[in-house]
Amino acid sequence: MGKRGLSHIEFVISFVIFAAFIAFAFMFFSPLQSNRTLKSSLDYAWLEVDDMTKNKLETYSVFIKDDRIGAGDFIAINIDVPRGFNASVENSNGNPIPAHRNNIGAVHFSNPSDNFVRIKYSPVFPNGVPINGVVLDESGYSISSSEVEELYFERSFDDLNRSYFSNYIVLKKQFNLPNRVDWGFVAKFNETYEVVALRDIPEEAEVLSKNERIQAVSKSGVKKYVDVRILVW
Repeated sequence: MGKRGLSHIEFVISFVIFAAFIAFAFMFFSPLQSNRTLKSSLDYAWLEVDDMTKNKLETYSVFIKDDRIGAGDFIAINIDVPRGFNASVENSNGNPIPAHRNNIGAVHFSNPSDNFVRIKYSPVFPNGVPINGVVLDESGYSISSSEVEELYFERSFDDLNRSYFSNYIVLKKQFNLPNRVDWGFVAKFNETYEVVALRDIPEEAEVLSKNERIQAVSKSGVKKYVDVRILVW
């Protein structure tokens, strides 16, 4: 009687352990679980790409009033923006004008023929070749409008692309992605130019992606629409 009771208890315990193992294996290897992991990884990847490619852009429309300033003259304007921001200047047609922001914050550039410029500031812009112009005081120009935005930048996508191929493992950890999940992105700026950061995707891999059309600032400072696709597998 004692032996039969002991065997029965052992059988029950073994069955419970076996059932728990089967349940664990099903949860771990379940396609549904895998899909949930990919979905959350896609969300994480998109948030990180968004954070690393978006930055502040401040735009000021400026009219030159000083009668002593002619077309082509080199001038400088000092607008109160953060010191770490460099400037991109364009004329009324949206064409870039070479510009340089010096160490006291003044932006130097050549005055266009219609005395109108847009000065755009961002920490993403590189600083141009030094130019020396006449610094105008506030009576020599007027700001007709200003705007502060959070936009994506082509240069930031280029930087992320370089990080992707030079230090993928570190970047993946920074994105907080599981070891068994890989990711990549494509940013299409026009029909002939796109920034592609993709590793080889196994043929049998399940791939999830997210597509979004965003507004980005080109390297010349011009706003344009870009199609961005994030992938995980």
